Amino acid sequence: MASAPSGVFDKIASEVSGVYEKSVPAVVRIRAMDGQEQLSGTGFFVDKQGTILTAYAVVGQAKEATVDAGGRTFAARILGRDPRSGVALLKIKASETPFLLLGDSAGLRPASAVVSVAFPYDLKAEPTFGLVAGFDVKYLTRFFATTHIRVNLPIKPGQIGGPVLDSQGKVVGILMLEIDEGKACYALPVEAAAKVAADIEKFGGPKHGWMGVGVMPDRSRPERGAPVFVDRLYKGTPAEKSGLKAGDEVISIGGRPVREPSDVLDSAFFANVGEKVPVKVRRNGKEETFTITVAARPDSSRIVEPAPLFPDSQGSSSPQGIPVRGN
Repeated sequence: MASAPSGVFDKIASEVSGVYEKSVPAVVRIRAMDGQEQLSGTGFFVDKQGTILTAYAVVGQAKEATVDAGGRTFAARILGRDPRSGVALLKIKASETPFLLLGDSAGLRPASAVVSVAFPYDLKAEPTFGLVAGFDVKYLTRFFATTHIRVNLPIKPGQIGGPVLDSQGKVVGILMLEIDEGKACYALPVEAAAKVAADIEKFGGPKHGWMGVGVMPDRSRPERGAPVFVDRLYKGTPAEKSGLKAGDEVISIGGRPVREPSDVLDSAFFANVGEKVPVKVRRNGKEETFTITVAARPDSSRIVEPAPLFPDSQGSSSPQGIPVRGN
């Protein structure tokens, strides 16, 4: 009779195995043709009616896709996609599909343990264990639409779009971008993906908010928690019409504390078009509150293409940082 696991590695393996076995029935392989390019990736069911959440890079601008789930292949309808956030939403005709519950990425910290379940190449779905490394809005020369989770989690072609899970098997992020030659990755927080998915289901496409305020931190205090000041107000934007002024110290937006510039970016991302958002600032030593009526983000600012980040030594484009596309 085998003895029960006792070492730390045995315990980790047991926990990862439990998350994998619980979640793998709801994880699917997706294939699509974007022009002449064959795309392949991973997705997962988010309800029992066959709705699938995945990454934009998995379907690109394809008109249709197929989904392998439960030993069967289904034609999938692409409900909507958003190149800016990197989210796509699909649906197959099936009932009582297994699905994953959405968790809370706000509870993640550096060194939080996570597990991904996704399809590498043409192989079966596999579990991968990793640790959260940090939270960024920028990687090299690429800016994200909102804060992303940087994870020391190796990924392979075909795994983009897969879920990142906590110890309870709940989704805390979606695999979006491989970095460091596949040795690590970025994941979009599940709250951001859910916001875009809700827009797609309600409006048929994403509704990105726009405030039009530029901010900068107090560079004499580089630590998180240093004051963040209004740097500029873009002409004709909601922020310019709100009464804010350059030099105002931003305390909170919509009740969310502002401790660094990325907090302002996140507040705009999660704001709904038409929503009136209170902005609390400190001006001349006194706290004041102004209201920004969120507008739709201009078309010219909507899409952030996943372009190569830097040239290699021969001067050609390096593929590092481009979403993984399987053969």
